[in-house]
Amino acid sequence: MQPPGRFEDRNGMRIIAGICCVLLLAGCGPAAGEPGAARPSSTPSRAAAAPSPTRGLCGDAALDDKQVTFPGPTGAYLAGYVLGSGDVTLVLAPQAGATGCSWLAWGREQAAAGYRVLAFDFNGEGRSRRADTGRNSGDVAAAAAYARAGGTGKVVLIGASRGATATLVAAAALNPPPTAVISLSGPATYGGEDAAQAVPRLSAPVLYVAAKGDSAFAANAQTMYDATPGSARRLVLVEGALHGTGLLTIADVGAAEAAKAVGDFLRTTARVT
Repeated sequence: MQPPGRFEDRNGMRIIAGICCVLLLAGCGPAAGEPGAARPSSTPSRAAAAPSPTRGLCGDAALDDKQVTFPGPTGAYLAGYVLGSGDVTLVLAPQAGATGCSWLAWGREQAAAGYRVLAFDFNGEGRSRRADTGRNSGDVAAAAAYARAGGTGKVVLIGASRGATATLVAAAALNPPPTAVISLSGPATYGGEDAAQAVPRLSAPVLYVAAKGDSAFAANAQTMYDATPGSARRLVLVEGALHGTGLLTIADVGAAEAAKAVGDFLRTTARVT
């Protein structure tokens, strides 16, 4: 992956080309008025310039030189940060009401373990520019393409809650597929995207993690696990009611089991070299 803070035009073109298949395979958008429906525009929009780095991002000055930007599926720039180095990149998609900052503590742990980490903000959130159209799954695909354009050998897609829905939809359409996929409390549907319909097309190993006391998310995890083909799938339902990134970042019931499940899965499917 190229140094954080720089993005070359030739990589931008490769990234846009790399996510076209995801936009086609993800299916048509919802009707106007449905959650996540594309916002209409009377005139073509011109993507704003890439956002400049934010001093003290996530309240941490150490991220000042680790911020990156890359074009999303409609050309609007997405933003995030990169930690660590290595031949395996973990692409981290945030849950609703959160940005890439929600992954920082866990991301630092993974960087220390030898992974390269790319945490990003969905379009119109955090530092990312707003797109007139587009889906969260397209943003995930753009992040995966950015990781690959920088030369990383393996890409693991990890999403929390709505980020997991987008990650599963994107993973089902990516070609080549990701090395592995992890869903933390992913709902079967979110924002007009249907992960339950997408998971039968998955070819990569998948881990579903949810807390038994977390509303319907445990049932969603079971449903999607049942619909996922192949033997390289795993379902872990932990005690408690932690949700999304909280399964990995909050010291409460179920957290230790969730963290172990994720760590074991990564070592099995995407061991760093």
